[in-house]
Amino acid sequence: MVELVVVGIVAGFLAGISPCILPVLPVVLVAAAPPGSAGSPGGELAGGEPVSQMPRGGLARPLAVIAGLVLSFSLFVLVGSEILALLRLPQDSLRDAGIALLIVVGLGYLIPPLGALLERPFARLGTRRPSGRTRGFVLGLALGVLYVPCAGPILAAITVVGATHRVGLTAVVLTAAFAVGTAVPLLAVAVAGGQLAGRVGALRRRAPLVRNVGGAVLVVMAVAIALNVFDGLQRVVPGYSTALQGSASVRKQLNDLTGVPQTSVTSCYPDATTLVNCGPAPSFTGITSWLNTPGGQPLSLGELRGKVVLVDFWTYSCINCQRTLPYVEAWYREYARDGFVVVGVHTPEFAFEHVVSNVRAQAAALGVRYPVAVDDGYATWNAYSNQYWPAEYLIDAQGDIRHIHFGEGGYTTTEQLIRQLLHAAHSGIVSRAEAVR
Repeated sequence: MVELVVVGIVAGFLAGISPCILPVLPVVLVAAAPPGSAGSPGGELAGGEPVSQMPRGGLARPLAVIAGLVLSFSLFVLVGSEILALLRLPQDSLRDAGIALLIVVGLGYLIPPLGALLERPFARLGTRRPSGRTRGFVLGLALGVLYVPCAGPILAAITVVGATHRVGLTAVVLTAAFAVGTAVPLLAVAVAGGQLAGRVGALRRRAPLVRNVGGAVLVVMAVAIALNVFDGLQRVVPGYSTALQGSASVRKQLNDLTGVPQTSVTSCYPDATTLVNCGPAPSFTGITSWLNTPGGQPLSLGELRGKVVLVDFWTYSCINCQRTLPYVEAWYREYARDGFVVVGVHTPEFAFEHVVSNVRAQAAALGVRYPVAVDDGYATWNAYSNQYWPAEYLIDAQGDIRHIHFGEGGYTTTEQLIRQLLHAAHSGIVSRAEAVR
């Protein structure tokens, strides 16, 4: 357990410095600024504090922002989907609510009477006027449901446990460790922003202008997050979160946590540079919808026998997956006429990715033209004992898995092996008995 917690913290830290956090950084900076830096046009804060008495930074508000983010992110990942299902709400309701809350708070910065109205409920909680900590915590709660860090094995395991409703003590501890790790770089950004806003005299003298700019930033960033504006930028910035895959001991603990069975697939060596044989490929199972097939009809590996098949596990908000997609799409265009088939198994990482219309729209926006199997219940994911986004399983014409690759990279090797299997399928010179084991 101790080893798993340490790895969870490190994995969270790596996620916290990855390009996937870019959309939330401006909001963290604005949310963590001292309350006085958002003074109203009358020369006072919304709560009535004179600008001359504004605090010069400090840890209280940044800590409140990050605490709210960590709390809502942890709950969202572990039990968000289950809560929405119990309430019979759409799976993207939490994300929509977070975006709406950011917009409303931003408008409260821009329109002081609205800001005072928003603060009124908090004023009733005690005799003191609402503090910057309270407002920071509320903003952090909104950010937590919009925070989509890059997935590694730790976050993948946490997500699988939450999605399959197997939350236990180990899952809670691991989620807390990951959240603490990812909060460290965000807290550093928040503290830096708060200190800057509290110490720069020009900003303190122009508190009403700063307040308006901060409100505008919140509104603009909320709309940008809703429209996935940052995806292109995130794809071109190098990622680091896949650097930590964990030791064999950690992988075993993650397998135990998620209930992944030990099969010929899990015992097969990934990222080999030559063809191996990992046994028969599991069937597609538990698929709730099929996209990009005639009439939405399902595919089966049985009817694809004789073709070379690439099963690609992905999810549309995963930046690592988005970086991989152009290569997968290029292979599909290049080799489809030769009997090459790609099946993208979309297994959702977050609750809003369970919505099929979202998957359909984002697949089209990302240029995905090959068949997509919507694996909402993780049935096919579990059949392959998979643990990663993205993950590729290359299947030969006889239906055996011949190559496995996790994460980004290895594109040249994968394409070479695709060509080898296509040549073998056409020539008929390699049978299952002759396959390299």
